[in-house]
Amino acid sequence: MPDNSLFVAALTGVTAIAASSLASWLTSRGNARAARVQVDATTEAQRRESTRQTRRAAYLGLIEQAQVVADGLRGVDGLSTTESEAVLTAHRTRHQQLRRAVTLIDLEGPSTVQVAASNLLIMSGTLTTALAAMAENAGRENRREFQETLRAYIRLITPFVDAAAAALNETSAHR
Repeated sequence: MPDNSLFVAALTGVTAIAASSLASWLTSRGNARAARVQVDATTEAQRRESTRQTRRAAYLGLIEQAQVVADGLRGVDGLSTTESEAVLTAHRTRHQQLRRAVTLIDLEGPSTVQVAASNLLIMSGTLTTALAAMAENAGRENRREFQETLRAYIRLITPFVDAAAAALNETSAHR
């Protein structure tokens, strides 16, 4: 019988090299896939955090601007027609700033927040109309209508804050 030990040794060597190469190839594929999954997860987490921070800034900006509008109109009830005209001009400026903040919300926020922000903007426009009527004629009826509109506007701030907080919490929950 011929000596097969050389043949067995060669076959064992080739099998070992093939097995080692296959294991190495499988490991490198697994490592590449794991790295790709890690990069995708990190990218997604960064995107979500960026979205959350952008929304948070937009929501806070609108809350602040809505409060500025409300604060600027408190105490208007006792003003003369001339003073009301100056307050009306200042309110129009604040209303434009509120409009810009709502536009940003339209770009950033989910629909519930957009609706709440739009309601604030609409009510701010209604305040402009009521204030203009009061500046033109500071009669009792105009003053009453202005005060009712201002109270309705202030009541709308809370639903916006609630909708914004819910949207931020929802964004955070997806982490």
